Amino acid sequence: DETLTVSVGQVYAVDLGAGPYSPTPVAGMDRFETAVATSLNAFADGASTVVIATGRNWPDALGGAALAGALEGPVLLVDTNAVPAVIADEIDRLGATDAIILGGPNAVSAGVQTTLKSMLTNVTRVGGADRYETAQMVAALTVTTLGSEFSGTCFVATGNNFADALSASPLASAAGLPVYLSGADSVSPATLAAMQVAGVTDVILLGGEAAVTPETAITVLGAGMTATRIDGETRYETSAKVAEYGVDTFGLEWNGVAITTGQNFPDALTGGAAQGFSGSVMLLTTSSTLSPETATCLTTYKNQIGDVVYLGGLNAVSQTVRNSVASIVE
Repeated sequence: DETLTVSVGQVYAVDLGAGPYSPTPVAGMDRFETAVATSLNAFADGASTVVIATGRNWPDALGGAALAGALEGPVLLVDTNAVPAVIADEIDRLGATDAIILGGPNAVSAGVQTTLKSMLTNVTRVGGADRYETAQMVAALTVTTLGSEFSGTCFVATGNNFADALSASPLASAAGLPVYLSGADSVSPATLAAMQVAGVTDVILLGGEAAVTPETAITVLGAGMTATRIDGETRYETSAKVAEYGVDTFGLEWNGVAITTGQNFPDALTGGAAQGFSGSVMLLTTSSTLSPETATCLTTYKNQIGDVVYLGGLNAVSQTVRNSVASIVE
């Protein structure tokens, strides 16, 4: 094996031969158990810090993967008003001492924060008045945590959907790329100002012009930043192009690629961050059948793929999807 060092300073073992097809199911009975299974798979030796997000909605957590990567810990899900027992047990197994809560009390209640404080040494909440301000605050903490390792590159994704930001979560985690959210027209003046304060120099726009408008590019270019767009006709094509970009630009691997549903957020939310820590990418698919765009991507890079991670149970990634992946990769 060789080693590969990416910008956040993590070192990964690179398998120079993909080997035979080897599927790894990472799933539990629900989204909370799947988050635990993901954490067990990626952080078998523990982690000192966990990133906590609600398992009931996605907006506040879109930047969580970058923060989790900078902190070298998992993203774990809680219920709005309770810490599931399986999550509490995983925090204990990890040996974590610190937690960062993403979002305000409407997302993760004060009661949950109190419960976590009884379990951990330090519990911090990062939450703003809305998803856009929360994203700014999470990005700021990510940049502060990275310090000199922050490259000046960030993602901008729509705040109106989860797919594009979550597709990029392995890259955000591995390479320390914070995520800012754009509105219907562009990034807000407050978001642009936050990007400037953070020292952003290069912006990767995620998704087509219907998701992240041309005005967004004009705005960041006008602020002296560069703008690169990664987009496809569908969220699945965008996911494939983001993965290609991650391999080509940041040295992530096709081997160990994760397959997860693009129709719901929880499994990708926790799994994307873990994929970055493991040094591999993630592809989205529809749950019932393998998306054609994903199939094309797997076919193109099949000689580099042996290990495949399936995030979520059979309701999320059906046996039909898994059979289709196997028929391509084997």
